[in-house]
Amino acid sequence: MENSKIERLLTCLLEEVQLLTVTTKADALEKFNTDFLTSDLRKAMYSAFDGEKTLPEISKEINCKLNTLQIFAQTLVDNDLVEYTTRGNARIINKSVTKIAIYYARKTIKEKE
Repeated sequence: MENSKIERLLTCLLEEVQLLTVTTKADALEKFNTDFLTSDLRKAMYSAFDGEKTLPEISKEINCKLNTLQIFAQTLVDNDLVEYTTRGNARIINKSVTKIAIYYARKTIKEKE
């Protein structure tokens, strides 16, 4: 019986945390769209980052030059705005709302210092 009570409390806490972060994440995504997704091509590239396809696969899928995609992906990696793994020599990019929110929170803190 005690475990189920703890599980219910943890579930409630998780729901509260999610409610507290939703506005922050929404604001960060809006800023990210303005700052980084500045063209239809960049929007298509970002949309294709699904954590499964390699950059060459994405390049073919959205019909853009691989080098252009690599530069954009590297910009996001350098700014810690996406998750990524490697498969052999290939980089696999995945979107991360949490990383975007953290990026803009840190940026706001630095501006206020």
